[in-house]
Amino acid sequence: MKTFRTISMMLALTVIANIALATGNLRVNILPLNAERAVVAISNDGETKFQISIEDAYGSVVYFKETEGNVADYRKVYDFSKLENGNYKLIVSLDGVKGQREFAINNGSINVGKEKMLATPFFSYKEDILRVAFLNHAGEKTNLYIYNDGELVYSKALENSFSVNEGLNLSKLASGEYQVVLASGNEVYDYAVAVK
Repeated sequence: MKTFRTISMMLALTVIANIALATGNLRVNILPLNAERAVVAISNDGETKFQISIEDAYGSVVYFKETEGNVADYRKVYDFSKLENGNYKLIVSLDGVKGQREFAINNGSINVGKEKMLATPFFSYKEDILRVAFLNHAGEKTNLYIYNDGELVYSKALENSFSVNEGLNLSKLASGEYQVVLASGNEVYDYAVAVK
């Protein structure tokens, strides 16, 4: 059992290290040229396909593009003149990692906010042990919840550190289907578990 735990922790740390390398290299920027146009600049150390989207304040996608082929650097002038006044997010996705840059359109001006990195957490469930590994780039409040048929059966506030690692023994739960939810800031990730 000790060997299994050691191997599981090594796997989780390897996943975190790989995600850290990927997210440490991704850069997303918006460089305003004038009141209506800006250069969207995306860079990554390795060549990959980028999925680029713009969401409004309500989470509706107002623009989506996937790069043709693998690229390490992407630069393009975008015309934001058709966007209404309001807050938006430019989101770049690649290999389970998202780079996000907030911006606002206000009476013909483009105001660029902070860059934020998001990494999809790693979940695993084996021999009654649930493992969760998550890179909390923003150091946001992070909570773990477990639901059964929509009813909360467990909750725990996790450390707001950069690297969150959690292991839970689920052997005392009744047999059934459970939904594990990790909430960090405005982001929510879920994972299904069948306890036998």
